[in-house]
Amino acid sequence: MEVRPAESDDRERIRAITRDSLQSSYSLSPQQIETILEEEFDDTSLTDLLDDADTAVFVVDETVDGTETVFGYVTVELGTRATIRWLHVDPEARGGDIGTALVHRVREEFAEKPIAAHILNDAVEGGKFLEEFGLKQGGHDQILVGGEEFDITLFIEGDGTETTNEPSVPVPEFVTVDGVDRPVNRDDSVPGTEAPFFPLYRAEEAEEAYGYFCSQCGSTDVSADGLDRLECGNCGNVHRADEWDDAYL
Repeated sequence: MEVRPAESDDRERIRAITRDSLQSSYSLSPQQIETILEEEFDDTSLTDLLDDADTAVFVVDETVDGTETVFGYVTVELGTRATIRWLHVDPEARGGDIGTALVHRVREEFAEKPIAAHILNDAVEGGKFLEEFGLKQGGHDQILVGGEEFDITLFIEGDGTETTNEPSVPVPEFVTVDGVDRPVNRDDSVPGTEAPFFPLYRAEEAEEAYGYFCSQCGSTDVSADGLDRLECGNCGNVHRADEWDDAYL
């Protein structure tokens, strides 16, 4: 068994493993599985994933009848934590410590960072697998894929917590940004991996959006991309509502 960085030629095998794993271990409909594969595992998406400097991808090779074949893979999002986003093993090869080898490689490669993982609640086996490595439930969130919301659970190293996602700092009525008091919508929030984000408005009329307030650290240094992914530039709190990320074993 060899654990190595993934290469472009591994894309077809990664896609096939993902399909088989989703079908065997997730409580998902056939249409949901096809949507995931089409949106996240087509050639373009996998090429972008392999080229992303903030993501690491490792595969496990084993030699069968003289031919090296990939039997599992893991993707890791790099930030304040090394967060396992996807970990799939060919169902025909389970029980051979492939998943264990992948998690060990993540820990070795990113020894300076705490390890985390996001697990789709429809995954049958993922949570128990992670608990074997000392990870514990650390919160809950939701993602949107193919127009449908899915509940996820965050697993982290350390004490963990099973409490709901709540602000870590007081959420004010106004915050001053660029010398102007911006109103905070305290009745609406966007879940984050650490704590919710609250919308900011440009003026008191609350008609024009301005940005977000991170209730993990109190910063308004929150960036957003075209997928409505939010990330706090101060503490690393993240919301991934419109992407299928974040580890689904």
